[in-house]
Amino acid sequence: MVKRNNDFFKVKKTWSEVKDELLGCYLKPYIQKILYTQRPIIYIDCFAGKGKFEDGNPGSPLIALNTMQGCLGQTKMNDWSIKPFFIDLNYADDLRANLAEYGEVCIIPGRYENEIEKLLADKSGCNVFLYIDPYGIKNLDYGLFQSFSTQYRFNSIELLINMNSFGFIREGCRVLGVPFEDASIFEDLIEYESTKLEANEKSVNVLNDIAGGDYWQAIIKAKNRNELSIYEAEAQFAEQYCNRMRQNYKYVLNMPLKIKCGQLPKYRMIHATNHVEGCLLMVDNICGRWQLMKYIQDGGQMQLWEENYNNDMVNKEDIHKKIIKYVSGYVSFCRLNAVLADFFMKYGPICKASVVKSVLKNLEGQGLLEVKRNPAYTNKGKRSSFFSDDRKQKTEIRWHS
Repeated sequence: MVKRNNDFFKVKKTWSEVKDELLGCYLKPYIQKILYTQRPIIYIDCFAGKGKFEDGNPGSPLIALNTMQGCLGQTKMNDWSIKPFFIDLNYADDLRANLAEYGEVCIIPGRYENEIEKLLADKSGCNVFLYIDPYGIKNLDYGLFQSFSTQYRFNSIELLINMNSFGFIREGCRVLGVPFEDASIFEDLIEYESTKLEANEKSVNVLNDIAGGDYWQAIIKAKNRNELSIYEAEAQFAEQYCNRMRQNYKYVLNMPLKIKCGQLPKYRMIHATNHVEGCLLMVDNICGRWQLMKYIQDGGQMQLWEENYNNDMVNKEDIHKKIIKYVSGYVSFCRLNAVLADFFMKYGPICKASVVKSVLKNLEGQGLLEVKRNPAYTNKGKRSSFFSDDRKQKTEIRWHS
């Protein structure tokens, strides 16, 4: 019998605030940009819950709908289409009541894994955004994520996934018979439906399906040999899971969610897309949400030094060196946004995109970087000096050989 946390929706937890902020603050620029494709936007909250917590705080459905209304109220485009869908097995009636003021909203009672493929079957040519905040790790079948990128003809597809990486490591240890050195570290893991697997071959296959491979087994076995701490095992799993995602989605980022500084991440928010603009929007969003996470971790206290999304102290000189080392490998001209996104794939969202662009701009001034701009000249006949890469202004760069 699956154990449910009946108090889950009573009060919104601090980690929920951060992950919902990550969603809401990304959706606004995402919608504003994607509207220009003039293709329908399909937004699907795959585990919508009640839509609102009992303390009055909004859940992800309300955050998404309010963001959509705000974007549509500001756009000057006449030809647009946004269709939100909300799936939930247990709380469809509560959800319908909490979303009543938004008019006709499509609420689907049922299991995400049973409904999602039917829902996406006729969405060819659309821009699809899936928010996947599951009740347990068993719902995260990687085969579905793979099919979204290979079996459908969407104009674009983006996933924002709440991965309970800590819960996965716990079950990996249980299934392979590896003891926890301190079982109490799992006690503050907040789960609506905790996953508990037995130590047998069937459970191994379940975890293989979730991870998209058996690479996790080597991590658990290394932990059993005391070659990895449980902290290092979680970090390695998160890294390899993102690498697996990159076999189907070009740009994959992750943000660890940990309420206390130095604490093992309980969850990883993972963003996957094939579009460079989406990657760069999420990089800046993670950096912004990290400030909120730091505020929570520090109890509102000021810090003497700046830290990045992984609680590592920001070393601006080190970032500068990484940028130079990376961009020096570009011997042929490449679009600026592609260079930026690939930089963050290598090093993670260690700073905002504007920081990297500022360094690149200085390298151009030093004669170390060649830059091609289109348009090359302004309306007044002066040579262009912009350093952006969008619909109206295109920038290509290469290392000066």
